[in-house]
Amino acid sequence: MPDPAPNLMLSTLLSVAALHVLVLIIPGPDVLLVSQIAVARSRRAALLAGAGVVCGIACWAALALLGIGVLFQNFAWIHGVIRVAGGLYLLHMAYTLWRSSFGAQGQSAHTSPPPGDLKAFRSGFLTNIANPKAAIFFGSVFSSVLPAHSGAGLKLGAFTVIVTLSVLWFALVALGMSTARLQAAYLNARRGIDRVAGTVMAGFGALLLTHRE
Repeated sequence: MPDPAPNLMLSTLLSVAALHVLVLIIPGPDVLLVSQIAVARSRRAALLAGAGVVCGIACWAALALLGIGVLFQNFAWIHGVIRVAGGLYLLHMAYTLWRSSFGAQGQSAHTSPPPGDLKAFRSGFLTNIANPKAAIFFGSVFSSVLPAHSGAGLKLGAFTVIVTLSVLWFALVALGMSTARLQAAYLNARRGIDRVAGTVMAGFGALLLTHRE
């Protein structure tokens, strides 16, 4: 089916952008992870973790456009398996943060070898992909905002808007949270920050594990 008129396409893409911005700025495990890596490790590691998150967002958005929501509705056990696996992964992340909090107070993050590029990217990707509700969110956005039987051009435009905004947001988080002042503050309160971050991450994991459709 051909795409709608340019004015309608623009208004539709603006609606998609507005909804996605609202979701991006709400603190969640993705922002928490990138922020923690930024202050505890390095700007490079945070940017790579953010890139991993964006790849996860791109995967869920693409799957939503392909109709994975229908698959979840017809085969609820698939959604359940992904949800449990995601919850367990977030609990593992929480355990890692709590374990790191028992290191020496004020110890520099650079006294131990920083995680490799692949590990930082993988942490970001897995943290995002761990939440299958992202696919349901994108599916609901697309079904409520995009006209029925939208053409490939409009779908590609919506996908591009989501990925572009995600790149900008997580780059902003990584760059903003990796300033020398924030890193110095982190080193002075490392135990408390890691424990709070671990507790919040555990809460996200528990919500995934205990949620019932």
